[in-house]
Amino acid sequence: MSNELELSETRRALLEKYLRKDRLQIAMAAGISPHIKAEAAERREHAVAVQTGGAKRPFFFLHGHWKGNAFYCFPLARALGSDQSFYALEPYRFDGLQVPPPLETIAAAHLESLRAIQPEGPYLLGGFCNGALVAYEMARQLHAAEQTIDLLLLMDPMAFSSTYPIHYRALRAIISRFGRLMRLGPDKQLDWYVLLRHVVRQGYSCLRDLPRLKDSKHLGAGEQIEPELRRDLFALPQRDALVLTQESFYQDFPSIFEWVALGYTPPSVYPGKVTFFWPSEELWHSRWWSKVAEATEVEVHVIPGTQVTWKTEYLHPLAECLRTCLSRCQ
Repeated sequence: MSNELELSETRRALLEKYLRKDRLQIAMAAGISPHIKAEAAERREHAVAVQTGGAKRPFFFLHGHWKGNAFYCFPLARALGSDQSFYALEPYRFDGLQVPPPLETIAAAHLESLRAIQPEGPYLLGGFCNGALVAYEMARQLHAAEQTIDLLLLMDPMAFSSTYPIHYRALRAIISRFGRLMRLGPDKQLDWYVLLRHVVRQGYSCLRDLPRLKDSKHLGAGEQIEPELRRDLFALPQRDALVLTQESFYQDFPSIFEWVALGYTPPSVYPGKVTFFWPSEELWHSRWWSKVAEATEVEVHVIPGTQVTWKTEYLHPLAECLRTCLSRCQ
C-alpha cells in the first residue's frame, strides 16, 4: 500500500510540474541529459505539437498570445482534418530581459524551433496578429537561406515601424528623444513606454465605458444592470489594474512587443507570395500592408467578423478558408 501511495504522489507531483510548464524539472525526472535540460530552461520560445501523425506536411502557426486565449489553436487544428499536422510556435518570452531583442533575433529563435521539427522546406507558415509579423520576418530569413515556402499566411498582421499608427510612433519618438536628452538607457526608455501605454489604455477604457456608466446612473430602483455590463464597469482585469504593480509591469508583453515592432523596418520585401486574411469588420487594417501588397504577389481573403470574434463565433469560416489554402499547397 505504501508503494502505491508513493507512486501516486510521484505522479501527482509530475502532473503539477507539467501544468506549471516546469519543463526543466520534468526533463530531470525523465532522465534527460544535462545539456538538453539546460537548453530547455534557457529557450525563450518553443513549439507545441497541437496535432501530429498526419500524412501532410506540418503547418507552423504563431498564435500570438502570451497568456491564455491560445486555446483556439486546438479546434482550429481539428477543423483542418486529422491528416494535417499542426505546430503552434509559442510567443517569445521577455521574462528577465531589461531590453528585448530586435524582431529579427526573435524570428531567428523561432526558426530554430521550426527547423528542429522540419529541417528543410518547403514550409507552410502562418501567424496571427503579432505572430503574423514575426512569421513575415521568418519567411524573409528562410528565403535568404534559400529555403522554399509554399505558404506564408498572415492573419490580420500587426503593423511594423513605418506603417504603425501615428500616435504609437509619436509616443516612441518622444520617449527616444527625451531619453537621449536625459541620457536614459534603452531599458529605461522601454519602462517609460510600458508605463505610458498603461495610462493610455486606462484612459481609453474610461472613455469607452463612460456612456454606459452614465446610463447606469439613471436606472430605476427596481432595474438591474446586466451581468456583462456590471463586469465591464466595475471589474477591471488584472492586466488593466489601476495600480501598475512591478510584477504586472514586467509581464506586459504586448506593450513590450509593440516597442519591438516600432523598431522593425524590414530591409527588403519578402519576394514570395503572401496570403492575407483580413476581418470584414476591420478591413482598414489592410492599409498597413499596402506597400508589401504592391511589391509582391498576394492573395487576399476576407473573413467575417473581427480579430477577436475570429477565434470564437467565426472560427469555422476561418478554418475552412485555412484548409482550402493548405490543400492547394500540399
